[in-house]
Amino acid sequence: GTIPNTIRSLARLERLHIDNNNLFGTIPDDILSLVRLRELKLSYNRQERQCFNDYSECGLDIEDYRGDDLCCSDKKNNKKAICSDKGGVEIEGSNFFCLTSALRGTIPAGFGNTPYMKVLEMSNNLLTGNIPPEIGALFRLEVLDLTDNTLTGFIPSTLGALVNAAVLLKGNDMIT
Repeated sequence: GTIPNTIRSLARLERLHIDNNNLFGTIPDDILSLVRLRELKLSYNRQERQCFNDYSECGLDIEDYRGDDLCCSDKKNNKKAICSDKGGVEIEGSNFFCLTSALRGTIPAGFGNTPYMKVLEMSNNLLTGNIPPEIGALFRLEVLDLTDNTLTGFIPSTLGALVNAAVLLKGNDMIT
């Protein structure tokens, strides 16, 4: 499933571990309203890409698909269901399509609102764009793991202030 915007109602939350949960969609900005958050673990929410020969395998007709979330299961090969938002749906031809389920989109800016953050793990997803420089203001940070995403741009100089943190960025070939 997705991370709901209502997450902001968990104002006293200190640890959010939702790694390895087949989450898809984007990381909502509302997660930054959790000012007491010390640990945010969102790693390993990417599933293997699955392709289908026909929308009927998902109980859909091509005319019925409107760009919403889509779930399918490959019953012929006994694979578990895969769900994706429209960002993970690749249409190839009139009926052939593939689904890639993962957290995707950019890392929300504004991590300065979470001053108690010690662990920030978002590895093995399909996150894109730049690393927000605000992450460098998290002076309590001990672990920053953004490995194996599709991040681009420059490594912010502010990350140099994270003297007590293990910063992991490998697998992001477009970062300089």
